[in-house]
Amino acid sequence: MDIVLRGQHLPTGRVLRYAAAACGASLVAGWLVFLVLEAIRNRELIPYIHSHNQAIALAVVFSSYVIGWRHELIGALLAVVGTLAFFAVGRASVEVLPPLAAAWFAAPGVLYLAAWLANDRH
Repeated sequence: MDIVLRGQHLPTGRVLRYAAAACGASLVAGWLVFLVLEAIRNRELIPYIHSHNQAIALAVVFSSYVIGWRHELIGALLAVVGTLAFFAVGRASVEVLPPLAAAWFAAPGVLYLAAWLANDRH
């Protein structure tokens, strides 16, 4: 199935992959702004020792956005699993779940999975 845009037929998988990349770039940019503002407010780059484990989970999530560009299924799985790990580490380390809005970190993974399915790569 193709998407028609201004008379051009674009494969759905390609459109979904571009959407995943744009969503991922927006999330990384937003997180970087948040990190800088937190560093200014607290005068530390990573204020709590427990943040290191969450940073590792987010590194997996953010790297999955890049991996998904070439390998949609692997990127999708890493984004979703990394987001779940981010929640699990937050709960285990500080005994509080991260805000529910952090679930948006999995959105590019869902889009990569949709792109993979649209490309009939299963």
